Formats: sequence, structure tokens, C-alpha cells
Amino acid sequence: MKSTKLLAADHELISQALRVLDSMTMEIRRGKDTNADDIESLLGFLRNFADGCHHVKEEAIFFPALMQAGIPLDSGPLRVMNQEHERGRGLTSVMQDAIAHGRTSDFVLYACRYIQLLSEHIDKEERWLFEKAAQILSDEEDERIADAFEHFETTIVGTLAQERTRKTIEGLASKYLAARATPRQP
Repeated sequence: MKSTKLLAADHELISQALRVLDSMTMEIRRGKDTNADDIESLLGFLRNFADGCHHVKEEAIFFPALMQAGIPLDSGPLRVMNQEHERGRGLTSVMQDAIAHGRTSDFVLYACRYIQLLSEHIDKEERWLFEKAAQILSDEEDERIADAFEHFETTIVGTLAQERTRKTIEGLASKYLAARATPRQP
């Protein structure tokens, strides 16, 4: 499978988490109590999967391969991608701090910024960076990247951790997104 297809599959899971986060912020804005354990689970997903797995695969495997193929790291799109990863880490941290200290309005503010940042970030990667990768990476290079992703996921992250992560998001999505998808009765 193409390396960009593997990253896009991660993006789908991350996008689902962003929709859950958006739903949570909407509930908080309406004055509803949102389950603190659910928020912690979602923040754990953002730290452990979005950043600790997906962004690490990009930063340690994908971006260096693109650099080898001629895209500079210190300017242009790779620099922007790395900066956005850092901004995402900062926003995750301040969301965690806001929740820990009961500052729900701050949590909502930072969550909204995070949702916008990552949504735009994913769009940039898929529309520009993945297209560029398809143009400059040979099939052999792409296969090596995909193999390195798989090795990272199985040996560093662990298959069981990956499965738990997916189940966590699926559970949160069924709880927070099902209510939004249910049509209103007249």
C-alpha cells in the first residue's frame, strides 16, 4: 500500500476525533456536562495517536524521505508541517491544563483552535504534500516508507495499543456523533 494511503487512513481517524472534539465543545457551550473521562480519553488519543504515532511517522520517516528526494526541511511545506505539529502539541497541552484546572471556557477556545489547525493541516498534506510525494518518490522508496511505518506501528507503538486507540475513538464517536446524526423529530 502507498505510504500516503496509510497516512490518509490515519487522517480519517484523526478527523473523526476532531468531530468528536467539536461535538464535546458544542455540548459544553450549551451548558451540558461532558464526561471528564471522555475528554481525558480524547486528549489521550490526540497525544498518543495523532501526535505520538501519526506525527512521529511523518517527522521521522516520511519527511526525511521527502527531503532525500529534494524537498527542503528548513523552508516551504515541510517547515510549515513541522511548525503546525508543534502548534498542535502546544494546543493539546493547554487543553489538558484547562480541563485539569476546571477552565472549560479556555478548553473550548483551545479545542476550537486545535480543530481548525488540524483540519487545515490535514487538507494541506492531502492536497499538496501527498501529491508532491507521488511525483517525486519512486515505487521502491514509497514501499520502504510504508514498510517503515508498519515497523514503527508494530514494534514501537504496538499492535494492541493501536487497536485500543481505534476502539477508543470508535466508542467516543458512537457516543458523541450518533446524537448529532440523529434527525430531529418534527
